[in-house]
Amino acid sequence: MKVSVVIESDGIDLHELDAMTRSLEQDLSLLDAADSVERPEVESLPEGAKSGTVVTIGTLIVSGVFSRAALQSLVGLVGEWRKRAEARRVELTEGDDSLIVEALSPGEQRALIEAWIERRSADR
Repeated sequence: MKVSVVIESDGIDLHELDAMTRSLEQDLSLLDAADSVERPEVESLPEGAKSGTVVTIGTLIVSGVFSRAALQSLVGLVGEWRKRAEARRVELTEGDDSLIVEALSPGEQRALIEAWIERRSADR
């Protein structure tokens, strides 16, 4: 399974984004289920993006065999990192199914996480 992790943060420069992305990359590499954590090369800004855009994006690809418990660990780690790093939003995508981790109420976020993990577990 490959999970794409996209980081969005307001008002940071590319050096700060790089530091944030490297920090999450190091955290994710500690997961037992993660075989690899890669940073795809970004050739250019997304279509329509302008330099100085308020939202900056970093991406990581996490590969591994993820049990339900491993997925819960992955999502929990990303959620805690998002709070520490003060990232606006982190999106996890596997296939065509995405989970957005952002500042929702704990109950709302928990329900979204559980539904996403359930779908990922059912697909295997």
